[in-house]
Amino acid sequence: MTEIVFEPDKCVGYINDPNLVESLDKRWFGKKEGNILVLTLEEIAYLMLKQGYEVVVGEKKYTCLEELMEKFYDCFKTMFWPRLLVYNDLRSRGRRVKTIGENKFLVKHKDGTLKLVVVLEEKRLISGGELLDLARQARSNDLGLILAIVSLQGDLTYYEVVGTDLRK
Repeated sequence: MTEIVFEPDKCVGYINDPNLVESLDKRWFGKKEGNILVLTLEEIAYLMLKQGYEVVVGEKKYTCLEELMEKFYDCFKTMFWPRLLVYNDLRSRGRRVKTIGENKFLVKHKDGTLKLVVVLEEKRLISGGELLDLARQARSNDLGLILAIVSLQGDLTYYEVVGTDLRK
């Protein structure tokens, strides 16, 4: 079984197998750092749930995500479920997804276009200034902006943010 070494202090996982590092990197998993692949929590969870990976912490192996989450709750307590829900949905739609920051993904669509997807929870307010900053960040990197809103019931809705000319 394929193993991910988990580092609870940093809340990240590592894969050392060179063949697996190359294979996963080509499919937009993790971030290559030298000969290792560093995985985020969403990527670890996805690989555990969808591909049957095991997570190793010291001498202990985890095959159950819930057990890993319970043991290392501090890593998973903030926005994990909404991020995982969006990450899983995008991957299941055949998109390549790269975690690029807290609650942000870079997504490559089937037509080759790149989008910045920002995960937000229902009832969490963001200011107009924050929204404008996100739009500027996306535009400055030549990316489209999509807001992924996760409801309290776990429903997911995507909104594409597009510019408009208010002078007309």
